[in-house]
Amino acid sequence: MKQIERYIFGRIATITLWAAALITILALTSQVLIRVNVLTTSGSALTTFMTLAASLVPKMFVTIVPFALLIGIGRILTTMNDDSELVVIEASGASNKFIVKPVVFISVLISVLTILIANFVTPPAARLLYSTISNANSDIISIAINAGGFQKIEDDLYIHVGEKLSNGEMSGIFLSDRRDPSAELLYYARSGAIINTDASNLLVMRDGQVHRGTGADDQTSVIQFSSYALDMQSFIPTSEAALLRPAELYLNELLNPETAENPDLNWQRFYASEIHERLSGWLYPIVFGLIMVAFLGRAQSHRSEKIHLISTAVWTCVLVRLAGGIALEQTEKRPEAAYFAYIIPIVTMMYFSMIIIRGRRIKLPKFWVKFGEVFISLAERLLNRPKPDDKQVGLV
Repeated sequence: MKQIERYIFGRIATITLWAAALITILALTSQVLIRVNVLTTSGSALTTFMTLAASLVPKMFVTIVPFALLIGIGRILTTMNDDSELVVIEASGASNKFIVKPVVFISVLISVLTILIANFVTPPAARLLYSTISNANSDIISIAINAGGFQKIEDDLYIHVGEKLSNGEMSGIFLSDRRDPSAELLYYARSGAIINTDASNLLVMRDGQVHRGTGADDQTSVIQFSSYALDMQSFIPTSEAALLRPAELYLNELLNPETAENPDLNWQRFYASEIHERLSGWLYPIVFGLIMVAFLGRAQSHRSEKIHLISTAVWTCVLVRLAGGIALEQTEKRPEAAYFAYIIPIVTMMYFSMIIIRGRRIKLPKFWVKFGEVFISLAERLLNRPKPDDKQVGLV
């Protein structure tokens, strides 16, 4: 690349990386807060937080980076227009390729990075995520001991431990299991302990009772026991079992589920959607790059025209991505909808490529420009409207 192309490429890459980092941090914060119960039920909250964050980043990066690229290209091309750099380039008789080449280059680079992360990094990260959630729930007993109150394991499953004795045992164990609507189970034991075996971890309770209630006739049976053992594996929510979900499978395993180690067949209807999402997602960075350079790659002299072009370019990118996402969702019910997941970005790419190659300048419809001017004028009036406190009060 020539010096001007390296200059544009470097500025776009810098803004794109900063935008991707900031958006990822915001999205990561919201995702971690959604799973805050994992942190509160884990023996090592800091380690769990770091593991949880690391496992969420790859999937979010694939989703976020096209929009970060949109921000980077839009910001740099707009700044170059404001600083008259685009005007100088066009006035010097230079070809438009000095603008197009670095934009296309960074778009292709991000597309390659996207498809590699989606197919080779996201699956092991998803497995790490669900493993972290599962391990956090298996630590629920130790958390309950320290808390000394009722601890929720999952919906309709609670445990309470009175205290931990000096010999390592526990006293005052109470367990409520209402996961099965037809049978409510209440366990109470004066003492107990966790015994680790090669096969599993057992919660052994001594000197207690089991109250079993049936929802049909409201009858309750009481069983007195001197010793009772429960497998702690049954405390892990069934939705977080070891079966592999679509996001955890590699592409070859999605194409041939029988080759996977332990796939969850209940999720098999989502396999097609996951396959096409991984194979079509890499197209959008290129699509966004072409759209932005087609709208903003030429010098604009009017402020209102520039604003209309920016907003139209952004909305075009959002609508294209939204249409592709809808096509992917419909794939679960209608397999033929998968074709549109590829047709939409490819047709958009071809259309804006022809505009760029022919050197055409995009002209917006007059009604759209008029609508934008009215909207901007109304917004400026509302923002510049004086407050009641700012009005001068006349003297009598």
